[in-house]
Amino acid sequence: MTNNTEMNQPKKKPVLKGCLTVIIVFFVLCAGIGIIMSLTMDKVINQKSKVTKYIDVTDEQATAIEKILNDCGIEQISSIEHDELLDNAHIDGETGYRVTTGSIENIILYLSPDKSVNQVRYVDHDLYADGSCVATIQDYTVSKDELDKYQSLCKEKVKEVLKSPSTAKFPNYTEWGFGQDKNTFTVQGYVDAQNGLGAETRSNFQFIINIDSDTIQSFIFDGEELIK
Repeated sequence: MTNNTEMNQPKKKPVLKGCLTVIIVFFVLCAGIGIIMSLTMDKVINQKSKVTKYIDVTDEQATAIEKILNDCGIEQISSIEHDELLDNAHIDGETGYRVTTGSIENIILYLSPDKSVNQVRYVDHDLYADGSCVATIQDYTVSKDELDKYQSLCKEKVKEVLKSPSTAKFPNYTEWGFGQDKNTFTVQGYVDAQNGLGAETRSNFQFIINIDSDTIQSFIFDGEELIK
């Protein structure tokens, strides 16, 4: 006789769920590893080609150029363009390049005939000369937040000497003058405000600020030095 208990039990189906899970995990891991390797390779290629994609140099020469640029605070290179007008500026066979990093322009890279760095300059300032780094780009540039801070500081100081500070009208940001020389920052501008007689007059001002201490070293208002 057949056991009724065995007849009533459902037949067991092959268990595929566990195998399917293992397969899915395997493919996910493979995909993840592939993405990581791709990103890593892209990073290596980008690092390697940062200079070589702009200048015809060997990998070894590119590494030496990048190190000097990095020592000068120039790291995020946006472009490097050869400018024939800069060639032979200091020695025969020298080539000149205009370097842009972020929003900063006017960086000049001079390469010797053997593709070694001869000079790096920013505007009229030497960053690299005579085989060594003498300054960084940060010594002559400030961030937008720092500009806003110094501009606000100068506005408040100007209002302190006005007869009617509530009437003060300062020009648009683009009409201000800014300049940096290592640890000092110069701000120039003008203000329209009412004088003691109620007439609106324009006054020019200039500040020299010590960046290290955030203190005003000089404040010239209408040609008169107000900080002795």
